[in-house]
Amino acid sequence: MDDGLSAATGAARGLSKIMILLGSLVMLGCVGYLMIGWWDDRRWFWIAVGVVVILANIGVLIAQFRPTPKPRDWTLDEVRELIEPIHGETAQIRTLRRADKGLGLVQAVELVRAANTPEEPTDQ
Repeated sequence: MDDGLSAATGAARGLSKIMILLGSLVMLGCVGYLMIGWWDDRRWFWIAVGVVVILANIGVLIAQFRPTPKPRDWTLDEVRELIEPIHGETAQIRTLRRADKGLGLVQAVELVRAANTPEEPTDQ
């Protein structure tokens, strides 16, 4: 991946994170404000709905601040050893991504395809 595309991807991720955080904070404020009126009117069902929405938004905020793990450097031999007993490329990719939570989908596909490609014998 070249640096221009990498920088654009990073900027898009940053913008996405900011938009999610702002939307979540606005939602928290609006639902909190509405809950005050619902409490005065004793609308218990809507208070329960408001509490659920607020808890879900707090979960979103926590998930946004959780650090993402860094992918490890895999050798083809390590990938082959991990995916050897598994049949089907999709299942192999899923297994590799479960073993390395920081590994992206594109990188996992490339690693699995490289590991599944038979090695060329070297004639010397």
